[in-house]
Amino acid sequence: MAGAVLGAGFAGLLLFLMNQPRGWPFHWDAWEAVRDQPPGTRAQGRTGVVVVALLQPSRFDTAFTENFIAKLFDVAVPWPINRIALRDRGVALIDPTRPDATQPFVPRVLMAFDGRTVDWDGIPFVEKHRRGLVEWVPPSERTAGDVGTFLYRGRKGGSPSPAQRAMLKARALYYPRLPGGYLPQRDQTLAMIAAARRQLLAHPQVVDVAVFDAFAPLQAERALVALLDQRLDTLVLASALPIHSAFEEYRAAYPRVKAIVDAWARRTGRPAPRLVFAPQMADLEAYAAFWARHLAAVAPPPPSPGAGATLVVTLHGLPVAQRRRDPWVENSGRAATLLAPALADVLRARAWARLTVVTAQEAFADRAEDPANQLRSVREAFEEAARRGDALAIAVPVEFLAENTDTIFLHSLLMFEGLEGYRRFMGPLADVDWRRPWVRRFRLGPTQVVFAGTPGGDRQAEAGAVLAEAIGRVLAPVPPPPPARPDATGGRPAPAASAPTARQTAVPATP
Repeated sequence: MAGAVLGAGFAGLLLFLMNQPRGWPFHWDAWEAVRDQPPGTRAQGRTGVVVVALLQPSRFDTAFTENFIAKLFDVAVPWPINRIALRDRGVALIDPTRPDATQPFVPRVLMAFDGRTVDWDGIPFVEKHRRGLVEWVPPSERTAGDVGTFLYRGRKGGSPSPAQRAMLKARALYYPRLPGGYLPQRDQTLAMIAAARRQLLAHPQVVDVAVFDAFAPLQAERALVALLDQRLDTLVLASALPIHSAFEEYRAAYPRVKAIVDAWARRTGRPAPRLVFAPQMADLEAYAAFWARHLAAVAPPPPSPGAGATLVVTLHGLPVAQRRRDPWVENSGRAATLLAPALADVLRARAWARLTVVTAQEAFADRAEDPANQLRSVREAFEEAARRGDALAIAVPVEFLAENTDTIFLHSLLMFEGLEGYRRFMGPLADVDWRRPWVRRFRLGPTQVVFAGTPGGDRQAEAGAVLAEAIGRVLAPVPPPPPARPDATGGRPAPAASAPTARQTAVPATP
């Protein structure tokens, strides 16, 4: 009995330690480091900047989904449930002619995540279904927007089952419904970072800016090591996401950056650079002004004097369980408080006399993932506007700077399903211009429902300026140049000799 009690106690302690926000107590706590950074902290000496980015592939790519699912289960799902859930149960399959099916049906063709419709033994998967060797897997009742798939258990699929199903959804449903199979998120995010880099390289202490792609671990490590090899005194950590969270930065990307820095220091025998954290973009007045300009360009005028409007400041959101331990809740609340007045002023300037302002989540607030209805969803905000008789309900996605599979497909499904003109998992029209915001318009009773879209490619330089300003908050102030003095003869000032700077030894950023 004593042994059983000790064993249960040890198992309980192990579960507790493994599921702390920072993992094992010996791990570096990024959120604690960010929180404890003294106000007014500045980088010193030769400084490198690493920008963490979540880059979705422009074309379908299996490696991205594999790494995305691994990160999701590692950070968000408690141990050891995550290890159990990531088992490979067989070959996941989908009928690409009916990729959004939710009820059992007889498939015409079955495809694996690698695009194969014929198994390694030369037998088509659909033939194995006819022989009774393939079973239907219904969509999860706890996952919003899930679809049904099939499963062949005759062999392993070569990837965890959740990753295989996610790859099937992306390959058969998402990318085929994009014009040309192209997703703009990666290119637009890199354009934003490139604009910030050009501005930051004008600072005399900045050596270079590297991109740390959270879903491409090898390329991310190489980019960071190339930056560290420039013999830095300070490394500034920043994020391309406007609102920081434990899920993305503090429990995921930042600890990986720290681990690579520490390993580099051990391998080279050089001192690790001091880490300094840039603030989130959404804490800057410039970020609120950026979104105000965006809204001013897409908001419609009122159809009549005195018409009412609902402004929805929309956030990606977090599940209820994750909100209890993620500083995203505080960070996003602070951002919404800053953004809402600036956006409301835009609608008032458009002559909307009666205005209601709310904040809502695009995801995790639906019936499947929020059955107790503890959170306001964007769809609920739209329905509230319709009940008030508002002529307009406009959602501004302030947590997204480029269109991605969430904004285009999953979140749109949650916001618009059942509205006239919306088809389940519909994509943009073939003539969509990704240089400009893709604005969606539907009707809900008396209310025009508008999703303001993301800024588009033409405005990534503006977004990059905001990112550069956020990073600049932790760089040493640049003194103004001394006033020009005339030469001894009273003629024109002699040109000053340019002193070499750390920037002159920079290496190109590695995307």
